[in-house]
Amino acid sequence: MLSISKNEIIELVPMSDAIVAMGQAFSDFSNGKFIVPDRISMEIDNKNATVLIMPAYRTKGKYFTTKVVTIFQNIIADRSSIISSSVSVFDSSNGDMVATMDGESITSLRTGAATGLATMLLAKNDATAAAIFGTGVQAHTQVEAIISSRPINKIFVFGRNIDSIKNFSSHISETYSLSSSPGTFNDLNSVDIICTATPSTESLFEHKYLKPGAHINAIGSFKPFMREIPNDTIAQAKVVVDSLTACKNEAGDLIMASKETNWSFDDMVSEIGQIANGDKSGRINDNDITIFKSVGLGFQDLVIAELVLDRINS
Repeated sequence: MLSISKNEIIELVPMSDAIVAMGQAFSDFSNGKFIVPDRISMEIDNKNATVLIMPAYRTKGKYFTTKVVTIFQNIIADRSSIISSSVSVFDSSNGDMVATMDGESITSLRTGAATGLATMLLAKNDATAAAIFGTGVQAHTQVEAIISSRPINKIFVFGRNIDSIKNFSSHISETYSLSSSPGTFNDLNSVDIICTATPSTESLFEHKYLKPGAHINAIGSFKPFMREIPNDTIAQAKVVVDSLTACKNEAGDLIMASKETNWSFDDMVSEIGQIANGDKSGRINDNDITIFKSVGLGFQDLVIAELVLDRINS
């Protein structure tokens, strides 16, 4: 049985390849080619943590996967990240486990790839400035994904801790040779793309600060009580989701908007896979505000695992 590390996964699957694979995967998902049971959520109260168990199988596929991810609300003493996870890969012909993979890198890579896909399909073609809310592992791959999808030359960074904001800004500048600095709400007036990757339960910004035509990738909230995007932004935007069923159960931003405003899930434009396969359209003009809301789906982990194993075995 293989044990595949974070560094091996990053080396084997560049973000650009992951975005291409995710486009096909979301199209296949919308066409019913994956079996993705509802994920199991369990609370660990003495650690203020949530455990998620996410299985997935591609019909007639070679593998099926199960990911176990633990999300801590705060960094604990012996860890540098709020997320701990692993992906187990099984041979679908006999049930044998064939590999275990670092789950943190797969999670951040597949989530970034979904954002990259949404950015390609929904953001304005001439987008050059972006904002990121969050400074963790997920935030890094969000930035990597959007600069793989649009000619971004400026990143504004938002977070709860000024030292983390400054360190993340410096890291982005050095890694990608572009301008990156701590942001203010007024900076959002010049931003074409916003990515939110936080565990927030309150809106991260007010709608009045947004630039007409902005695109938002909202990937942080995954519980009904979590919220990153304000109601009035949701009410005025073209909303695209990863899965309608999953978002109705888990996307707090949308669930609360449906309860507190006249917006409803019937107002949603489509799932991202329907746009990827050409069945639906997203952005109509340069003044549309678009939102991609993602809670994350098990087949995304499977797709990255398939890529990793195909490249190891080739």
